[in-house]
Amino acid sequence: MEELLDLRHLRPAQLEPLLSAEVEEWRRELLWDYSSSLSLIRQYLTARALSGYGLVEDSGRGAARGYGFYLAEDDKAILGDLFVLPAWRDAQRLRERRLLAAMLETLQATPGLERIEAQLMPFRPHDLRPEFLALGFRVYPRCFLRLDLGPAACPARACPDRVHASSAAMLELWNDGLEPAAELIHLAYSGSVDSEINDHYRTRAGALRFLHNVTRFPGCGIFAPECSWQARLGNGRLAGLVLVSRVEERVAHITQICVLHQARGKGLGRRLLCAALDSLRQHGYRVSTLTVTTSNAAAVALYHSLGYVNWRDFDAYVWEKSKTS
Repeated sequence: MEELLDLRHLRPAQLEPLLSAEVEEWRRELLWDYSSSLSLIRQYLTARALSGYGLVEDSGRGAARGYGFYLAEDDKAILGDLFVLPAWRDAQRLRERRLLAAMLETLQATPGLERIEAQLMPFRPHDLRPEFLALGFRVYPRCFLRLDLGPAACPARACPDRVHASSAAMLELWNDGLEPAAELIHLAYSGSVDSEINDHYRTRAGALRFLHNVTRFPGCGIFAPECSWQARLGNGRLAGLVLVSRVEERVAHITQICVLHQARGKGLGRRLLCAALDSLRQHGYRVSTLTVTTSNAAAVALYHSLGYVNWRDFDAYVWEKSKTS
């Protein structure tokens, strides 16, 4: 049986076959080039600065068969990854569950840690949900959607050119205004289920950190400002936003779309998304993906009306110490 070891005790070479296999699986299953993220992971492994565990054969001296890591951020931790070589998986996902249990038990016992978030997109809900529930996590079902763009990303009937008379919002390409965009995201997600899943949305500072991550780091792909749009009211205030990243050759992911509460119900979200999709088509993209929380019925209906189809289901999980003790 493999030995469970702290990642900081492993040599990068022990994980290299694992990382290569993970890149191929993300590309095949999620249409996602994960190699940029793994480049950062390799750097942390080399510096022995990545917190997590590995399952290693030959009394800890052989190659790793699986690994998982987490990132600490103030009083919160985020599960970053969990992967086991396909040849060593079983129907019960026992190795993944062993790694997951080790990470979660470590985190829940960490002094000062108040919150844990996890979104492990490659896993189906039934794969890991029992482990999370047993440890007091709340579960939020989510969907990964796909749209094949084709020659016409947005038919005219799906994206009318007319602006609702009461919206008076004009669309323009993203202009790298992080502060106004952070304000918009914070206000747009106020009281939403997504602010329960991702607490970055709850404050302007958190939203700004989220934007830095999306626009300047490769975890969500390579930011594509030429396909990202914003909507501005006549007084200059931002009313909506859609951000896009390239995650694979000719595959783009919608990393963010939001509209102010007072500007909703007027077709602005549809106009923003259609503008992004038309830009993607013009720049040679063939596929667009996005994720959505299942309980957000209005968003789900919008995406389906534009031709997005469910590609796979997964879960978001949240643990808060104050709500479990």
